[in-house]
Amino acid sequence: MKAQNPSDRILDDLEAICREEKCRTCRCFVDTLQELEAAAAGIGLSSSGRERLAGLIARADAQHNCLGCEPCLPVPVSNAVAEVTGLPSRPSVCAAASAPAGARTIGFARKAPVWPVEPGEYLIGRPASPVAVCTLGSDSLPNALADRIGRIAFAVAGRTHTENIGIEKIVRNIVTNASIRFLLLCGSEPKGHLPGRSLLALARNGVDAAQRIIGSPGQRPYLRNLGPAEVARFRVQVEIIDHIGSENVERLAADLRELGQRDPGAFAGTIVAGQVPVIEARDSGRLVLDPAGFFIIYPRQEERTILLEHYRTDGTLNEVITGTDPALIALAAVERKLVSRLDHAAYLGRELEKAFRSMSQGFPYVQDSAPGK
Repeated sequence: MKAQNPSDRILDDLEAICREEKCRTCRCFVDTLQELEAAAAGIGLSSSGRERLAGLIARADAQHNCLGCEPCLPVPVSNAVAEVTGLPSRPSVCAAASAPAGARTIGFARKAPVWPVEPGEYLIGRPASPVAVCTLGSDSLPNALADRIGRIAFAVAGRTHTENIGIEKIVRNIVTNASIRFLLLCGSEPKGHLPGRSLLALARNGVDAAQRIIGSPGQRPYLRNLGPAEVARFRVQVEIIDHIGSENVERLAADLRELGQRDPGAFAGTIVAGQVPVIEARDSGRLVLDPAGFFIIYPRQEERTILLEHYRTDGTLNEVITGTDPALIALAAVERKLVSRLDHAAYLGRELEKAFRSMSQGFPYVQDSAPGK
């Protein structure tokens, strides 16, 4: 019996993965197809194999980035391509899991995650540093510390004003970096929200069944977007250094040096943070008209007002709204039921704001067409 060519096995796997909609529309899958296309000559892909690959490329449609699936199915195929070509495989760590029907398990692996995993306004230092810094309500303190001691002294330094979403982002960025063993809290505590004292309560007590930080004095200390494993990991991975209220850069720089020397090493084990789909915004390519009608906008520079004309779909002028505040004009249009589609409401708000800026900044206003063809 003739052994199956490695490139045929790779294509079999890709065709099986392509049947999974979330994979077919994922950047990971498209990247793997592009890798195979670039390596086609090197692995001796036959003409029939090239046709199969072309068919897969035609079906693939990258609509989102990696969703953080466990496992990421295209990665082992990418590794198989690397094995055949002799190129290095993707750096990865992995957990095995069932593949779609017909797909082979080739020692599943996933791409090394990008860190920090949560977006925010922070300074990235040396990811292998054992210290994360939260300056709470002192917005300029992260930069002051970086200027004084250098970013090499911390893994990440940022601020937070909230006792819920702000804390969630801190926790998730810490537990996904096993090198971080200390959280230095400093800066002024935002009144009412009290995220610093809420973080201390979280470390001491955890959360209750309603995901409320037990013992937090904050107004709304609910961590709706963290799982139990993430909370538990945070409480054992890091020691919180409480310097809430301090903005003494010299003292805090000394603390950073001392914590760096106390580095106990990376925390044992790994954790994968929960993720929600990340969708890439793009033009759908089709124009759907609002059955409630359409608008024409006129900024009146001499009067510092905006005139909004509403027309029915047959072109008959229906109403005119005037005002100086684009938000209030849009609200009036909604209250008058002149908008029935959310995309049309978003378009109207954008155009009214642009018309307002044209008067304030002195550039000509040209009303754009709605997205789509």
